[in-house]
Amino acid sequence: LEACIEQQPDILLTEMQDQLQEICGFEVLIATISRTLHRQGFTWKKVTGPSVKCDEDDHAAFKMLIGKHF
Repeated sequence: LEACIEQQPDILLTEMQDQLQEICGFEVLIATISRTLHRQGFTWKKVTGPSVKCDEDDHAAFKMLIGKHF
């Protein structure tokens, strides 16, 4: 996790989750990443407009995917 942050200090938890999935081969919950970072002394940062837009796009895509199955 620290290497992800050193490489990209403004990384989002969702991006960190994707990198861990790619590197480790299994999914790590965002809550687990958040707790681990907090225990290591990392603090929260302010979310910028582009980050919020990215999350909104992801949320909309997820709703469309789920809607197809239910």
